[in-house]
Parts: sequence; structure tokens; C-alpha cells
Amino acid sequence: MTTQTTDLAAQDEAALEAAASDGAAQDGAPAAEAPHPLAQPEGANAEQLLEWFARARAEAPVFYDSTRFAWQVFSYEDYNTVSTNPQIFSSDFSPVFPVPEELALLMGPGTFGGIDPPKHGPLRRLVSQAFTPRRMAALEPRIEEITRELLAGLDGRTDIDAVTDLAYPLPVTVIAELLGVPAADQDLFREWVDVILNNEGMEYPNLPDDFAETMGPAIKEWAAYLYAKIAEKRAEPTDDLMSGLIESEVEGRRLTDEEIVNIVALLLTAGHISSATLLANLLIVLDRHPEAQAELRADRSLIPGAVEETLRFRGPFNNIFRLLTQDTDILGVPMKAGQMVTAWSASANRDGAQFPDPDTFDIRRSANKHMAFGHGIHHCLGAFLARIEAKVFLNLFFDTFSAFSVAHDRAEFYEADELTARHLPVSVVRG
Repeated sequence: MTTQTTDLAAQDEAALEAAASDGAAQDGAPAAEAPHPLAQPEGANAEQLLEWFARARAEAPVFYDSTRFAWQVFSYEDYNTVSTNPQIFSSDFSPVFPVPEELALLMGPGTFGGIDPPKHGPLRRLVSQAFTPRRMAALEPRIEEITRELLAGLDGRTDIDAVTDLAYPLPVTVIAELLGVPAADQDLFREWVDVILNNEGMEYPNLPDDFAETMGPAIKEWAAYLYAKIAEKRAEPTDDLMSGLIESEVEGRRLTDEEIVNIVALLLTAGHISSATLLANLLIVLDRHPEAQAELRADRSLIPGAVEETLRFRGPFNNIFRLLTQDTDILGVPMKAGQMVTAWSASANRDGAQFPDPDTFDIRRSANKHMAFGHGIHHCLGAFLARIEAKVFLNLFFDTFSAFSVAHDRAEFYEADELTARHLPVSVVRG
């Protein structure tokens, strides 16, 4: 989810070291004891990460980082290779790293985000029956209504927290309503998502030492809540996504309660976080590019392009993780089965071989095939919804405020990479 990784739990560190050394000095594989000169910088902020990406793309677009026990992949072409070859680059880490009980809800064996073909295809088709673009597009009037309510609720204030007041409640309200979860329970989801962000639960296998104590209770509470909701929907189906998941069927196969809980949990974390981060990043980027903001205010038809460029320029996620299932040199270097791979979407999106003048924010950029929502079979299910929310949000934000200014020096982020904002102070001018 974020770039800043924490100290590994002792058992995971031992497993990683074993995997890294399994093939060290075999067939040219790198020795784990020799850190690469371009090893990932600790605690790097957004600007330092971009500098690191640029240097790595130029000097060593694929290298083994023994300090992270993983291959690092930086170019657009190589990211595309990693994300579209699941038979080599697997999303299932369980053969090497046992999934802690506390994380099984999100990443246990067989969960949606952690399986490969041939199992992935039928499950994706089942989910797609409920999570259709038509269903998402039909939400636009309601998204507009929720956004108007949030803006009206600011009560004439000229200083707001764009995350707490707008960027968080909009997507979580939309997803909760989409799933059929009562609005009164939304604060619970905020608490659960905050626990996951604070503990970097999505960065498995890189887990903090106190993971079980800090994250375990929240995930168990969350799982119990979701299982209860599924039981309610099975007894009395309604016109919502959770009921749609229950009723989906492909060749006589239906989703189990466990699979539905996993999918719903994924939507409520990755789906909500991607949308909330995108909304905050729109304000951050447009505040720093006033000429682009002026163009958008003058011609609202440019907003979809601005959303895409924001996703490329400052996307909601920095990287993906994969496990090598076999020895390969597909990326031009000998890699060993059992080793981890970190492929940097944020670096791929700044690759000059794919994007002319990649460090320029250009809302009129054409053929903007960025990797902000991933690529391949695990492309983000909520991408379509996030784009609708961003378009509606920015239009109504411009309608309400004639100008705004972000207090960048007072912004708070979950991690040093300055990607996901926890608080974003913004001064607004009405008119």
C-alpha cells in the first residue's frame, strides 16, 4: 500500500533471509550479504523517492536489494511484464510465508487478491457479475448528492481538513451504501482502516513485530461484523452489492461466505483508500499547478484528463509485491524461485520511455496508459468508481470554492512517502 516498510517480524525475516540465500551466488544470482548501491532509501519522502526512481531507471532498472530481501523493478516495460505474467510472478505468498491468522481476512490462502490462474479467473467473473460498470455508473447521482451534502456541511468555514471533511467520508459513504452497510456504521470502518494503515497490514510479508497485538483485534471484530451482515443479506436480499455477490453464479458455483468477506474487506480497504487518496491528491497537485487549475475551471471537459494525469503523476499506490514461482531471466537478470519482487508503479508512471516529459503535470496528456490502479488480472476493481467520484468531487468543489490553498507544511501523512494523507489543511474562498 505504501512505500515505507517496517522491521520484519522475526519469523518472516528468517524466511526471507532463507529465500534470499537459496540461490545466492547460483547462476549469477546476487549475494544477500552485499547491499546494492541503489538500495531503497529508508524513510524517503515523495521527492526523494522520485529521485531514487529516476536514478534506478537510468543505472539499474532491475536489481536485488538485500536490505529488503526483494528484487526491485522500476521501468514501465518491466512493471508490465511482472503484472501480466502471474505464472512467473505470483500473488500467492503462502508457499514461502505463512499468513498470520490476523491477516487471513485480507490475504489468507485462496483470497481474491492472493490467487493466480486458473483459480483467479472464475472468482473474478463471479465478482464482476455484481461489480459492473453499469452498477457503478448508476451511482453518479447519489455520489453527487453525497458530495453536495458534505460541502454544505462545512457551514461556511474557510479552513477545512480536506481528508476528514471530504476525501474520507465521500468514498466510504459511497462504498458502504453500495454494499448495503448502514451509514451509522461508517465510523467503525474508519477505525478499522486506520488500524490497517498504521500497521501497514497490506505490506505483507513485511509486518511489524507487534502486528498481532495491534491489528489482530480490529480484524477479528471486522470479520465478525461482515459475517453477520452476510447472514442478514442471505436471509433478506436487497438491491446492493453484497446481495449481488451472494447471488452471483458461474457454472453452478457461488461465492462462499469467506470469499465474500474477503472481497468486501478488500473493497472497504483498498477501494476506499485509493479513492480517498485520489481526492486529496487532486487538491495537492492542482494547488501546486495553478495554471492547470485555471484551465480546468475554465473548461470542465478537461477534468477527466486531469484525473488520469493525477493518477499517473501522484497515484494512490506506489508498488506491487510478487513471489517468483520459478527461476527466470525474463527481466534480463537471473532471478530465483522463492524470491520476492517489488515492482514500482510510481516509477513506471514516470518512465520517459512511455511518457514524454514524464515529470511535467499535463492535463492534456494523450494515451495516458498509467499503472496507478495496477495492471493485468489484479487490476483494481474499484478503478471505475474512483474515477466517477473524482470527476464529481472536483466539479462540485470548483462550483463551491472560487479558490483554495493547501497548507503543505501542516499536512500529515500515514507514511514518510507523503502518499496517503491523514490530514490535509486547506483554506477555501467561496464565491
